[in-house]
Amino acid sequence: MELNKITQILDENNFKYAVKKEAVIVFFEFSQNVVIDLSNPSKIIISDYLSNWNFLTGCLKMSLKNAFLYNFILLLFFGFFCQYTAFVSYDFTNLLLTLIAWILLFSTFYLIKLESFKLQFTAMRK
Repeated sequence: MELNKITQILDENNFKYAVKKEAVIVFFEFSQNVVIDLSNPSKIIISDYLSNWNFLTGCLKMSLKNAFLYNFILLLFFGFFCQYTAFVSYDFTNLLLTLIAWILLFSTFYLIKLESFKLQFTAMRK
């Protein structure tokens, strides 16, 4: 697929994007970006990343898949920390539950946004 056709599709649907060499970067709200890689003419590669200052990784830039892994490790560490502090008579259970809810909420939001764009983009290409 040609770069001009992709930019035309994105313009028609009011997406914010930037063209860099053989890739088109589509910008979404809450610091989520999707990269449409056109370097291989036989197929289009769609990847994603969360840019700086997002709700899942803070100031770290990483893909959504890596953000899931990062937050899982963070929850394990914080869960063990809460169990340790329970013995010292501090209770951080409410904070742990708030962190779990925060991660689930924004993980679901980012994942739905990414997958709906992929479906919408493949439908528009045809």
